[in-house]
Amino acid sequence: MKPPRDNVYTLDLTGAAVGLVCHQPPLAVGLAKWFGRPGARIEPTIDVGLEFVDHRDDPHLPTSLLTTKRLTGGGGFDIADGLITGTYDARARTGELKIKAILLEGLLMRIFEQVLYQAHASARQAAGCGGFLVHSAAVIADGRGFLFVGPSESGKTTAARHSSAWHVLGDEMNLVVPTDDGYLLAGTPFNGTFRDKQPGSAPLAGIFLLQQAPRHALATVEPAAAAMALAAEIMPPVGLDQVPDNDTVPTMMDLAARMTDKVPVARLELLPDPGFWNIIGERFSLAPSA
Repeated sequence: MKPPRDNVYTLDLTGAAVGLVCHQPPLAVGLAKWFGRPGARIEPTIDVGLEFVDHRDDPHLPTSLLTTKRLTGGGGFDIADGLITGTYDARARTGELKIKAILLEGLLMRIFEQVLYQAHASARQAAGCGGFLVHSAAVIADGRGFLFVGPSESGKTTAARHSSAWHVLGDEMNLVVPTDDGYLLAGTPFNGTFRDKQPGSAPLAGIFLLQQAPRHALATVEPAAAAMALAAEIMPPVGLDQVPDNDTVPTMMDLAARMTDKVPVARLELLPDPGFWNIIGERFSLAPSA
């Protein structure tokens, strides 16, 4: 293994790792503060140079870095009319990003994180390993992983906040990795609103489609509806040198269908209190939390 590099912040993504090579060295310290953990001491799968650049314009801030992305040839790409530009060489496993400095401002860093989802996809492709990101909250309870899925405002942060008796992996973007006998659920460094998260992983035991309601309840979901809802929250597996194509949505649907075929899925109606764990505990025979 190469010696640690002070200007590199490495994201450990369970089976793949992205080394962010900070051309402005203080960035490495800032990234550690943002992600709430030091860089991983492992060899990166890919290296991506990172530079935030000053600008005088007032750039458009997109809701998606994929729908505003275009390829410029030679491994180059442009996102949101110059908000982020870069290159990626899949053969060399190296890339460069230039990002307008507005994305250093507060929660706008979460827009910057979206390009790291693409770096994650490139790293997994380079490593030749399976796995995909799901827009979700995730919790380990009694040694088993539970995934709480839904669009914005459906209750992911509520689920995370009221799971403090257990091991909360996060409330924004979590990793699902196929295994020989099911799936592994793992946390990622990526941030949501809930920051009191911990790294970790566990076998995936259940998936809950979230719905805020006046009571706690579990309801059955038809397999096709479950797969459709889950597919909508899977991050498109599009790398830095790629854009979505005609195969992207079918791939997401296939990932979701395979997942719901192996893992129990239910609709979880919940209030903003920890009581939903009582019905989950009964359904999955969970031991009491410590």
